[in-house]
Amino acid sequence: MKQIRNISLKRRVMAIFAALALPAVLALSLNTATAMEEVKSKLAKAGEASLRLFAVSLETQMNAAETYMVDLALHSENLRRLGGETGRTQAYLDGYEVSQSFSAILTANKALMGVMLYSVPNDLFMAQYGTVAGGGPEQRTQAMQAMQEELTELASVGPLDAKEWFAKEVGGRTYWLRVVRYHSVYLASAIDLGLLLDKAAGQYDFDGLLAFLDEEGNTLIGGVGVTAGQIAWNQEGYGTANSDGRSYLSVKSAADRLSLLYLMPFQGVQGAMRPLELVLVLCTALMLVAIPVMWVYVRRTVFQPLDSLVDTMEKIGRGELTARPSAAYKNREFKQVNDTFNGMINQITDLKIDSYERQLAAERSEMTALKMQIRPHFVLNCLKNVYALAETGRTGEIQKLILLLSRHLRYILSYSEDTVPLERELELCQNYIELSGVGQTHPACCSIELDERLGELPVPPVSLLTLVENSLKHGVWEGRALHIVITARQLEMEDGALANITVADNGPGFTPSQLEELNRAAPREESGRHVGLANVLRRLKLLYGSGLAVAFANGRDGGARVELFLLQEKKEKESSEHEIADRG
Repeated sequence: MKQIRNISLKRRVMAIFAALALPAVLALSLNTATAMEEVKSKLAKAGEASLRLFAVSLETQMNAAETYMVDLALHSENLRRLGGETGRTQAYLDGYEVSQSFSAILTANKALMGVMLYSVPNDLFMAQYGTVAGGGPEQRTQAMQAMQEELTELASVGPLDAKEWFAKEVGGRTYWLRVVRYHSVYLASAIDLGLLLDKAAGQYDFDGLLAFLDEEGNTLIGGVGVTAGQIAWNQEGYGTANSDGRSYLSVKSAADRLSLLYLMPFQGVQGAMRPLELVLVLCTALMLVAIPVMWVYVRRTVFQPLDSLVDTMEKIGRGELTARPSAAYKNREFKQVNDTFNGMINQITDLKIDSYERQLAAERSEMTALKMQIRPHFVLNCLKNVYALAETGRTGEIQKLILLLSRHLRYILSYSEDTVPLERELELCQNYIELSGVGQTHPACCSIELDERLGELPVPPVSLLTLVENSLKHGVWEGRALHIVITARQLEMEDGALANITVADNGPGFTPSQLEELNRAAPREESGRHVGLANVLRRLKLLYGSGLAVAFANGRDGGARVELFLLQEKKEKESSEHEIADRG
């Protein structure tokens, strides 16, 4: 047989790394030639972010001004009166009242040059202004007069129904206007686009050329030297342009119907990137070819051995402790891991078998102790009844009691197994109820309904008898016969059969505090309380484990009701575990 050569996994990994690294180094070296393109992209994104911030701020102020004027037109009684002809004094008072709120909107929105009011019927014009180009009193007066003349002229031509912002040249300056009309009174907000450009350059660090354009792409103001249609736009959202012999990167944004164009200076490489990009594509293709080859190699030398180990672990996790990896490993490290893994599993298997055998021995010892605890309990109760009848001299009843008692003692003193068939346990319960009724004025009676499929169901000896004894002890009403009903039914489920055993009586039932304590957890053996119930449930738990469920309740018509649910599949699982232990 040919000996398999074991090679270090580290060397294989280094070889794989070298095979991948060489093309990567070549690609990275050539990638420096394309770094200029990335610089363009980053510069364009930075400029676009600043421009977008400026556009959002401008649009927010435009919306605020428009909302303010619409709200004023809808809700101001003073303004509504100005829509019709009033006295000169009343018109002035109404106009003054309306214009007092102009200063607040101008203070909150620095882009606004002014807010104006013009009532056609009353020939009343009022306005307040923010920052005006030039900033001196003379410029403010000229701007105010020019705006008053323009708004008066627009209104005199006919009803001005401008529902959007629009550009207008007034007094040699370009304004962005919004007019709101209520009947024959007009409200107008104006933005000085030239002044706005000057402010934006310092506020947003625009070191290039900035321009405002209308919806058709016509330049409203700004000396960019090119139109939007002359710019070569790419898929990343920015473009390139030449103006006055210089190269620019261009980005654009919009504030409502007003477009913003920003040109940033950039010294490009004038097409030198194309040959380098071609070489970079070829290198990338080489890397793409090398990667599948390296993948196949890694898969055969690393992944397949790992898959074999993982598959073996999954089988062991499902209980197949005899599973072992079958692959012949070429890597020294995998072979060492495989040998160590197999040795560890062998040790775990041996330890599991030893632990299981110790657990079985402990459970058998505990079951024996519990049975010894039960026997004196039943015997003493029965002897008390015999003594009571003997005192009264009722020999016939004593004879009957002795026969019933002999059957009872024969059962509890002769069983040696941990379990008895359910059918036999129910016979004991019937015998015990008859035994308890001997000599009683109102003897207890019992009804038993047994599903024939459950006759051989294993239960701990005297387990149901303890439940019956509790009914006899706590369920007797004065002057009323106790009736105990025991039913055993088999419930079919998807994952197996469930035995439902119920012990119910017509006594006073459980108190609310008792139900809360019993259903919250298994009954505790505190100060002699619930010793019998705790004993029964502990023995059932040892027998059925997690396949046991218990419920304590009161019946609809009163009386205590104890229900046991036993999963019959539990015993089959335990039998298979015994087989594993025996094989070990």
